[in-house]
Amino acid sequence: MKNILMASSAIVGAAVLVASPAAAQELTFSAFQNFTASAGDADVDSSDRSFGFATNTEIHVNASMMADNGITFGFRVEIEADAGNTNNVDENTIFASGGFGKLEFGNNDGAEDSFMINGSSNGAQFGSMGNPTGTFLTTAFQGQARTSSDFRGGVDSSDATKITYTTPNFNGFSVGLSYTPDTEFDGGGTGFNENNEEGAHDHFGLGIGYDGEFNGVGLELGIVGSYGTADGEPEDDVYGIGGGIAISFGGFTIATGIAWDDMGDGTVGNDDDTGTGWGWDGGIGYAAGPWEFTVNALYSEHNDTDDELMAASAGAAYNLAPGVSVFVTGYAGEEDLGTGDENEILAVTSGLRVSF
Repeated sequence: MKNILMASSAIVGAAVLVASPAAAQELTFSAFQNFTASAGDADVDSSDRSFGFATNTEIHVNASMMADNGITFGFRVEIEADAGNTNNVDENTIFASGGFGKLEFGNNDGAEDSFMINGSSNGAQFGSMGNPTGTFLTTAFQGQARTSSDFRGGVDSSDATKITYTTPNFNGFSVGLSYTPDTEFDGGGTGFNENNEEGAHDHFGLGIGYDGEFNGVGLELGIVGSYGTADGEPEDDVYGIGGGIAISFGGFTIATGIAWDDMGDGTVGNDDDTGTGWGWDGGIGYAAGPWEFTVNALYSEHNDTDDELMAASAGAAYNLAPGVSVFVTGYAGEEDLGTGDENEILAVTSGLRVSF
C-alpha cells in the first residue's frame, strides 16, 4: 500500500505541473577533460605499478523551456566520454521549477549529498582530500576508515534513480528532500526485482542549507541526514548525519565538515565490517589572479574495525587561459589498521584541464 501511495503522489504531483505551450526554449552544451599523471607509494597497495596516466572527460547537455505560466521544464545529461568507458552516462534528470521550488526526476545526487559542505568545498583539485579519482590513491587505501567527510555508499544514494524536491530560497535558506527506491539502481528499465544486496531501499535524504553574504564575507552552511533499509539480510536500518560550513573573504575560502553514519550489521555491501564510522575534514583555499592554492586535512575512524586514517594534502593550480589550467597536488596519509598494521601513503598528482 505504501508504494502505491507513493506512486500515486508522484503522478498527482506531475499532473499539477501541466502547463501551456512553451514560450522560450534553450539548449546548451558544455564539456571538460582532465589528463592526470599520478605517482605514489604505499606500504600496502593493491596496484601493480606506482605511476600511471588517466583521463576524466564529460559532455553536458542542458535543455530548458519556460511555459507561458512561468514554470520552467528541462533536462540535464552528463555523458562520460573517456575511451573504454562502458557506463556512458553519469547523471540524467528531468526537472520542473518555478515559484514552488524545483522537482527533479532521474539519476542525480540526493539531497544528503548536494547540500553537504566539507573540507573539499575549498576548491581542492584532483588528488586532494576526498577527490582521488584517476590517481594512485584509488588503490592505496586498505582500511575501512573513510577518505572524506561524506556518507558511505548505501547511506549516500549517489546517482541512483530518485525524485528530489528543493524548496524556493527563503532569505538564503533552502531545504531538499529526496526519495530513492533502490540506491543500487541507476540505469534504464523498470528498476523492479533488482535482487541485489549491495545498497539500501526506501532511502530518504534530507538537506538544509544557507547561502548568504555579509559585508563581503560569504557564508555557506549545510546540515544533511540520510535514512534507509539495507537490502541484505537481516534488513537492518542504515542512517547518517553530517554538516559543514564554508566562509569566503578576500580570495580565501575556509571550509570544514563532519559526517557520521551506521551501515547496519554487515547488511550493506555484504561486508560484516561495515558498521559505524565518522570522519572530519577541513581545508583552506586561496585564489589570486590566475593562481589557486588549497590545503586540506582529514581524520576518520571506523568503529567496528578500529581502522583510522590521518591525512593531509596541498595543491596549486594556474589558469593558462579561460577554461585552461594546470595543477599539481601532493598527498600524505597514514592508515592505522585494526589488525595492528600501518599503511603509509604518499602520492603526487599533476594534470591539465580544458573546459568549454
